[in-house]
Amino acid sequence: MKKFYMCSALLFMLAGCQESEMPEDKEVNSAVPESMDASIVIKGKLEPGKEVILETTVKQGSQLVNEADEVMFEVRKSGQDKRTMLESKSTGSGKYQVMHTFDEQGKYIVVSHVTAKGLHVMPAKEVVVPEHESEGASAHPSTDVSIEFQSNPVKAGNSSNFEANVELDGKPLTNADVNFEVWKEGSEESHFTKAEEDGNGTYQNKVSFEESGTYKVQVHVEKDEVHEHQLQTIQVN
Repeated sequence: MKKFYMCSALLFMLAGCQESEMPEDKEVNSAVPESMDASIVIKGKLEPGKEVILETTVKQGSQLVNEADEVMFEVRKSGQDKRTMLESKSTGSGKYQVMHTFDEQGKYIVVSHVTAKGLHVMPAKEVVVPEHESEGASAHPSTDVSIEFQSNPVKAGNSSNFEANVELDGKPLTNADVNFEVWKEGSEESHFTKAEEDGNGTYQNKVSFEESGTYKVQVHVEKDEVHEHQLQTIQVN
């Protein structure tokens, strides 16, 4: 009889332990993850046949997401069913990039498909690629801007002299606002350096590089109705 009571007491104790543990497990499993957010940025001048960078930044709450399961870019011309899917690469600091060329002018829809931490978001951005002006076109002569960019060989830990020769309708463009925007592939932010005019449409300044790697340089030129950009790639050894 004593054995019976002892066994019963043990069973009740085990049942009590299981019940006390259940609420804790349920509470852990019922935690709701923070929502995920992604935004799209196009880096470079939009022009038919010209390569630009498609970039999306992924965050969960206030935290940058650097290890997404998959980030794909979908590019579709407005009014058409044909879609191009592009796989991006992580460049660090929550950013994912891929290079793309829009073959012709028109309106496009760019969608970023982001899958990470069991969540999926699909931010979209409308992109307008303007018509490429032919060489013989003269309807808008004020937008016929040419930018010739030059830089010295660059080594990490040193500075390089950036120079931009800017012309409007074949003549030097003076008194313009010229800036060099520089970002490293994998860097979170770009940095602007204002160029100083050196006469005859030449603008220059020194830019320092702390690390080796591949960098993008975008030259911004602004004056009155002129607003032009040019994107190039440089290698820092």
